[in-house]
Amino acid sequence: MLSRNVPRLFIVNGSNIVDIFIHFVKNSNMARKKLITNRRAEILQAADRLFTHYGFAKTTMEDISREAGIPRATIYLEFPGGKEDILMAHLQDFMEQTLAEMQRAAKTSKTGRLEALRQAILFCILSAHDKATHQFDPSNIEKCSNRIRNEMGEFFKRRDAFYADMLRQAALAGEIQEQPDYEALAALISQSCIGWMPLHTMTLPREAVERGAGTCLSMMLTGLANAKSPRKLSV
Repeated sequence: MLSRNVPRLFIVNGSNIVDIFIHFVKNSNMARKKLITNRRAEILQAADRLFTHYGFAKTTMEDISREAGIPRATIYLEFPGGKEDILMAHLQDFMEQTLAEMQRAAKTSKTGRLEALRQAILFCILSAHDKATHQFDPSNIEKCSNRIRNEMGEFFKRRDAFYADMLRQAALAGEIQEQPDYEALAALISQSCIGWMPLHTMTLPREAVERGAGTCLSMMLTGLANAKSPRKLSV
C-alpha cells in the first residue's frame, strides 16, 4: 500500500520511487562489500599458488597482480604493506583454519581427552611445518617471526584457551588431577612446543618433526597424567 504522504510525482508503476531508490542503494552496498571480500580472497588465493610454486622470496607484487587478474595499484589499496601484508593475511587465514580443524577433530575424537589434545597439537605443528617448507625459506620465517608474534596475539590466546579447555575435560574425565590454573598449564605446553615450530625445524624432514614432536608431547602429557598432585605453575 502506498503512503498518502508520497506525491504522485514519486509514484512509478504503483511503486514508491523513494523506496525503490533506497532498495537499490542497499543492494549496491551489499554487492560492493561482496566484491571487496571476493577481491581480497582472489588476491590471497593467487598469492598462495605463487608462494607454493615459486616461494615467498621469488614472488613479486607484479606476479600476484598478473595471477589474480587485479591491478597492482588495487592490490596495494587492499594491502598497503605489499607482499608482507599479503603474507600476514594469508598466514592468519591459515592459522584460523588450522585451529578450526583442531577443534573439530578434538570434538569428534573417540580417544581420551589427553590423547585428543596430543593429536591436535601435533597436527598444528605439522601443518605449520608443511606450510613453511613449501612456501618459505628460513630467512623469510625469521624475518616474519616477530611480526607474527606481535600481530597474532589474539589468535594465540584463543589457541591456548582451547588447550586449557581440553585439559579441563581431561580432569573431569579423571585422566589428570584437577589443576589450580589450566590457562597457565596450557601456556606452558605452548611454550614447550616452540622448539618444534618452523623457525627451528625447517631444515628437518617432516618424518623427523612428527617423530620428535610426537615423542615430546607424549612424554609431557604422560607425566601430567602420572603426577600425584598438581603444582603451582609460573609461566
